Amino acid sequence: MHYNLVTLDSLGGSVSFAINVNSSGQISGTSLLSGNEILHAQVWIDPPRTIDLGTLGGPNSAIFQYNHGRPGQFVGWSETYDTDPYGENYCGFGTSHICRGFSWQDGKMRSLPTLGGNNDQTNDVNKRGQIAGDSETSTKDSSCKSPQVFDFLGVIWQPDGKITTLPPYPGDTVSYAYTLDQSGQDAVGNSGSCAASTAHALLWRNASSPINLGSLGGNEGNVALDINSRGQVIGNSNLYGNMVTHTFLWQSGTMSDLGTLPGDADSFAGGINDRGQVVGESCDASGNCRGYLWQKGTMTDLNTFVPPSDNLNVLFGSNINDSGEITGATVNQTGLERAIVLVPHGSGDVLRIGVRRRLLNPGARFWDLRRAAIPQ
Repeated sequence: MHYNLVTLDSLGGSVSFAINVNSSGQISGTSLLSGNEILHAQVWIDPPRTIDLGTLGGPNSAIFQYNHGRPGQFVGWSETYDTDPYGENYCGFGTSHICRGFSWQDGKMRSLPTLGGNNDQTNDVNKRGQIAGDSETSTKDSSCKSPQVFDFLGVIWQPDGKITTLPPYPGDTVSYAYTLDQSGQDAVGNSGSCAASTAHALLWRNASSPINLGSLGGNEGNVALDINSRGQVIGNSNLYGNMVTHTFLWQSGTMSDLGTLPGDADSFAGGINDRGQVVGESCDASGNCRGYLWQKGTMTDLNTFVPPSDNLNVLFGSNINDSGEITGATVNQTGLERAIVLVPHGSGDVLRIGVRRRLLNPGARFWDLRRAAIPQ
């Protein structure tokens, strides 16, 4: 397969990354602003046209997960103007502002209600307008690791304004939802204690009792991230000893280890499409990472799709749509990190174009941002 690499601009800073490209060719992601101190959620509409989605009143916002909804609707997280009285740093931006999940549509950003706590996060929206994420409750939990104070639960915000709660696995106290399918019947995520929320990778069917997808041997680091229309689920799971993490594929009741690229130690899942193609990131023991495409049992380095003359390193694949278009980011020899889309030749090209570190570290990588932002 041959690809065209399309580089997207930032909002002025040295880092940008693309998270998803929808069926209309609209790309969503996050970028540092000029000065490399502030992050904002970003959308590329008919690239290179760029839209800064702004915030809910605080300095930072971001899109870290998926946007599988209708054209023009995007979800993510934003700080509000208000200060969190408990200083939980729920968004992970390193500030004291309250964090709220947002839905952006028709040029307007609105926050979503919580389950009684101060903070929540939104991770995905489907074409029915259902939004998946998590919300704090008003229950203080002494087991939480500082600065976290309250329990949180995975939720689906329904189009009519109601909130459907996704319960933790029996014995757990908190849950977290990453995505849901287009029918709104299936959602995936994780649950555990407030101190260790990734004990179990979960699938919720009809928002009822969760199904434990199992693990690759570890008792933490188990997270289900994405699900396609065929019921295939991908995510991350620690191996025995909890020192190594690999991407898993769960289907028909069985979890399979997708392994790593040759010579690497860890792999992390990005997204899966309805063809069963998976993208993500593979890293060596020193933390040097590269994007991968997994299909039909074989994992391929995304850098093999980029001409060496481009002098770019594809750091990760964050998602892949049903046309095979892959979002992610590259870094050049000067350290400039830019959002990209890899467009396969002959795909039909839905793009309407011619062809846990600190969050605000300009050299931070996407997967570190995602890990840092997940409540642990």
